[in-house]
Amino acid sequence: MLKPQPRINALNQPFWQGCNDGRLMIQYCGACRRHVFYPRVCCPFCREDGLQWVPASGRGKVISHTTVRRTHHDGFNAEAPYVFAAIELEEGPCLYGQLPGAPTEGPSLIGQAVLATFVEHGPGQKIAAFRLA
Repeated sequence: MLKPQPRINALNQPFWQGCNDGRLMIQYCGACRRHVFYPRVCCPFCREDGLQWVPASGRGKVISHTTVRRTHHDGFNAEAPYVFAAIELEEGPCLYGQLPGAPTEGPSLIGQAVLATFVEHGPGQKIAAFRLA
């Protein structure tokens, strides 16, 4: 079964194209010099418009996680159990994603270093995920 697919539009297209190209793209505000994610039309910190798309390092750390044993969509059943985590990027913003290959049992992963990777999510679309560094 096909997984739910992203709704790609003019605002978020650079993020999704970056995923397909193997680059984690986030927005940057030149006015207050902060990185922003999720895609927006203006900076949530200083309200300036003109955010620029820049490549992120892809490095971050786990700030929260859970093990998904029972999925909420049949498209993910073959992957269960899997770890889903909140990742604080080195640049500051928080992203959410799977941690393929991470242990689903054992000690907490909070504070563990991760690196962005990109996995197939549907026909012609990759999605950002993270692996333990």
